[in-house]
Amino acid sequence: MNEKNKTIPTDTSGSERTPINEMLEDAQRIEGSGPPTKINMKTMPRWLRIVGYSFLSLFFVFVFLLLISSLVR
Repeated sequence: MNEKNKTIPTDTSGSERTPINEMLEDAQRIEGSGPPTKINMKTMPRWLRIVGYSFLSLFFVFVFLLLISSLVR
């Protein structure tokens, strides 16, 4: 046996991140959905991406307009 075969990995989950909220992560594991994951917008349907990007851009436009209007006064 060489050195490579002697080491046995103890964590087989593949992720080494620390949970943000352990109670939330436990609840999601109980429900069967697994730990929280990041959302990849490229995997969503086109219409949903368009709606999401539209709301996001409108939010920033309104924040910008709010800042401009507060400076004008």
